[in-house]
Amino acid sequence: MAFKPDQTKQKASEVPYFEDARAEDGWSGHTTGKSMETLKGEITGIVARLGGAVVGFAKGSFDTDGKSRPGFRLHYTVDGPDGKLIPGQIDIAALPIKPVTRYTDNKQKEKKLEQSLRMALYMFRDSMKGSWYMQQLSPGYSALMPFMMFDDERTVSQAWFEQHNVPMLAPPDEGDFIDGEVEDA
Repeated sequence: MAFKPDQTKQKASEVPYFEDARAEDGWSGHTTGKSMETLKGEITGIVARLGGAVVGFAKGSFDTDGKSRPGFRLHYTVDGPDGKLIPGQIDIAALPIKPVTRYTDNKQKEKKLEQSLRMALYMFRDSMKGSWYMQQLSPGYSALMPFMMFDDERTVSQAWFEQHNVPMLAPPDEGDFIDGEVEDA
């Protein structure tokens, strides 16, 4: 009798509000003095070291678990084996800030949003540095591959997360095997 595991969709881990994030819980960059432009420039350099070319950063927001999270979508390309550029995108969701009623004026809210965005860029920059290390230490590892476009809307990683069915990563079907005999020469 064959065992067939239940497929459960993973849920993104819940994140704290920006105001509640603590270094001892692994969060960093809360108080970075670097501007968003400086952090974007550093990220662009690291992506280049990983073999990609940043096309741009689109600012926006992500709605997750009933919370709106400010963030960016980083667009990049890599050179494909045939010389064509392969597009990719990486979503960078900052921590949400507490509801507006907590702030006395809009300037205070905008300041917290900017701090949260800079923190996200800071942490993303550090994670990409770690990816570069991994790419050096693990032959065949490609740090940008999970973020290459799988189809017009999703990255390879998103397709895997949603369906666990990315053809190039899925195990072969029974029909993919050819029966034959092996002879020693």
